[in-house]
Amino acid sequence: MASFVDHLPCGPYVPAQTVLDCCPAATASGILPNDPRLLDAIEDATLILYYLTGRQFEGTCLETIRPCIPCGCQGGCCCEANTIDLGLWPITSIVRVHYEGIDQPLTDFHIDEYHYLSRSNDQDAWPTCSNMWAAAGGPHDNLTEGFVWEIDVLRGMTLPTLLVRAARDLACRLLTLSCIDDTCILPERVTSLSRRGLTMDIGDAMDYLDKGMTGIYTVDLAIKVLNPSRLQSPSFVWTPDLRRNFNHRIGT
Repeated sequence: MASFVDHLPCGPYVPAQTVLDCCPAATASGILPNDPRLLDAIEDATLILYYLTGRQFEGTCLETIRPCIPCGCQGGCCCEANTIDLGLWPITSIVRVHYEGIDQPLTDFHIDEYHYLSRSNDQDAWPTCSNMWAAAGGPHDNLTEGFVWEIDVLRGMTLPTLLVRAARDLACRLLTLSCIDDTCILPERVTSLSRRGLTMDIGDAMDYLDKGMTGIYTVDLAIKVLNPSRLQSPSFVWTPDLRRNFNHRIGT
């Protein structure tokens, strides 16, 4: 896994080193934080938990937006607004606001209701036009051809610690089962064990999977707490009365 793939949330739920710190079988086998087998296990664990918790938790993503409201964008865009609906939610932080060829002071702006960009001084004016095609800070980002208007924000909430721990344990289990020969590890679904005759009762895997569970205690605890109704996705409301947002998102 060279990089986190785009069909998953913003990033992996747990860092590689955090998994190794609580996965002695992996460290004993000499697996390092950059080992592709470990990174693949983390990617798989993130994907599994993302869907089993109802696609609610994406982590924090860096998003780049070029505002264009409400006129549409054809070559250039001219618009005026007191606040700008950035078209994303929840936005938790402003990283950069670029126009007139430079990065503006972040103290001049703030986020309202987790998706509106507002000026701290409502007497200041927004840019009147934006060059939608030039690169920010590039040779065509100038007064003659039109300045680029670009905003970088952080979208998403911090992951619950319970979910991070679940991802850690699930990644360790996936890595151990597929890549490490450790005969001392008992299956998670063992329900009883007789020591001298070494007989074990193991629960049927389908009993767990049909209920959206995994058989790993910490993982199933997180799923039960964070998605008790077994939702497939977050609820949302759509209406044709909503005004279309013309903002352009870069790199998405």
